[in-house]
Amino acid sequence: MKNINTQLKQYLTSEVKFIIAIIGLVWGVAIPYFQIKEDIALIKQNHMTHIETIQNNIERLQENDVRLQEQYVELLRAFSK
Repeated sequence: MKNINTQLKQYLTSEVKFIIAIIGLVWGVAIPYFQIKEDIALIKQNHMTHIETIQNNIERLQENDVRLQEQYVELLRAFSK
């Protein structure tokens, strides 16, 4: 009877070790994977913020260009009189 208990304990111990090893392996792969995914999402968000800033700057520069073009036309009219 003692031999069967010992064998059962050894078997269960090896099974538990196997399960712990599998969990450790999955955990070791999953954590970096999700961290990389999070980093990529942050990079994309940062990229979109920069694009929005650049678009706003372009729009502002275009508005200034239109205003300067109008001033240029007014100056040419004043000089041509």
